[in-house]
Amino acid sequence: MIKKTTIVDIARAAGVSVSTVSRILNNKPDVAEETRQRVLQVIEEQRFAPHTAWQQLRSGKSRFIALHFPQDFNPLSQGIITNAAMRCEQFGFTLNLIVGALSETDLLGIFRSGQADGMILVEILVNDWRVELLRQHTTNFVMIGRCADTTGLSYVDSDIGAGVTDAIEHLVGLGHRHIGFITVGRITPEKEYGFTAWARQGYHAACRRHDLPAYARTTDLTTDSVVAVATELLTQHPEITALVTPQDAAVPGILKAITACGLSIPEDISVVGLLDESFAEVMTPPLTALSFSSRTLGFTAAEMLVARLNGAAPDPQQILVRPELCVRGSTAPARAPQMIGKGTP
Repeated sequence: MIKKTTIVDIARAAGVSVSTVSRILNNKPDVAEETRQRVLQVIEEQRFAPHTAWQQLRSGKSRFIALHFPQDFNPLSQGIITNAAMRCEQFGFTLNLIVGALSETDLLGIFRSGQADGMILVEILVNDWRVELLRQHTTNFVMIGRCADTTGLSYVDSDIGAGVTDAIEHLVGLGHRHIGFITVGRITPEKEYGFTAWARQGYHAACRRHDLPAYARTTDLTTDSVVAVATELLTQHPEITALVTPQDAAVPGILKAITACGLSIPEDISVVGLLDESFAEVMTPPLTALSFSSRTLGFTAAEMLVARLNGAAPDPQQILVRPELCVRGSTAPARAPQMIGKGTP
């Protein structure tokens, strides 16, 4: 039988009292540094605490990284979270997920109380108060996404504007001149999702480049809202022969609206969405879609933050990952615009 090492064994081996070992384990300050290091050495040799635990004791750092993924816009991305956690663990850190709303006091308290050495922020707003607060207090954080002012900040983000441009280029190449664009997410001056803003900018820039009319709409977060807005758009503008959305949450509503308008994909209208490859390929017809690797975003953000924590990356790192446009069966050469409800061939 393997004998379990106890705090008494540690005290005896280090030549100190049990209370002294207890104070060190609880990271109390009232212990001589020489004594602290001797006890920590014994803890390491005796494997009394896990490697991460005695690293925390020795360094005074928590070895925890917090990831704040507020649920205002999108469902949690399992790929981002899982891969960020995996990469953190490979570097000897533990990732804690926070999904609820935080106040300024809550956010700063995570750092001041030693709950985390650094933070990964997700679901970034164009003007994000979390970013400004942490920037003012010179804390260690990185973003998955980006805000309007990224001066001095580190982030990894999908270059969704470039992805939307690629989608428009593909459709223009098929002869489409009237291309609708639908995004999901409430927009107010105080609260605009960065991903949506950069996607919309990419759409308008592509329309200007090709001298196309712009038909951009933003819906609420529900499928019913997407159906209503898409139906209205197609009814008011029967000249539209293609629809693009940069968000997977909008795809079901757009498909329902197209069916409700009596249109067929891709004969009457082409569709480009953003959807995971495994889902895009099983749709009928398979969806031409933008895709990007959540693994890359999660891994890269964790690597960035750990490098900052270890002093290996003193300068900001800013990485944009261009989505890949996978052409499938939902796009085809433009046909004459369908006059909805008019029976036009």
